[in-house]
Amino acid sequence: MKTKIFSLLVVLFVFASNGQAQDYKSAIGAKLGYGLIATYKTFFNESSAVDIFVGLRWGGLAAGAYYEMHKPISSVDRLKWYWGLGGSFTTWSFGVGDIGYWELGASGVLGLDYSFDNIPLNLSVDWAPTIVVANNWGENWGLSRFRGGYGALTARYILGGKS
Repeated sequence: MKTKIFSLLVVLFVFASNGQAQDYKSAIGAKLGYGLIATYKTFFNESSAVDIFVGLRWGGLAAGAYYEMHKPISSVDRLKWYWGLGGSFTTWSFGVGDIGYWELGASGVLGLDYSFDNIPLNLSVDWAPTIVVANNWGENWGLSRFRGGYGALTARYILGGKS
């Protein structure tokens, strides 16, 4: 199963690596669905970007980053689909002042990204399935610790105007 997932990600990377123009360079905003999470996204070139996030979640903290490859959807101007890989660190609190639980995860991300024509606003929606690779409970890691319910609606303000 792990080999099939890795093979699929490699194939997607090869097909998504073709360069396409992005509508903006950098944007800052909030992920809705993860908790109270701030996000900053910036493009390295025409198709690759990094999305960095940090904030409060379930009485604890969440932080991480995704490296993303973007590809336009030709039938809708300024709409792109993207996929990527990344990781996260999350804590949960079971009481006041108690961290309780932490986990380190390796994630994939798959989503849609849209920037408006006349206003500096970027919206995206994504799904970020995550495999827990380490935690403080000493549980086995791997597909038995798969978290498929992660994802968010993100709203960002485009910095410095659009390209």
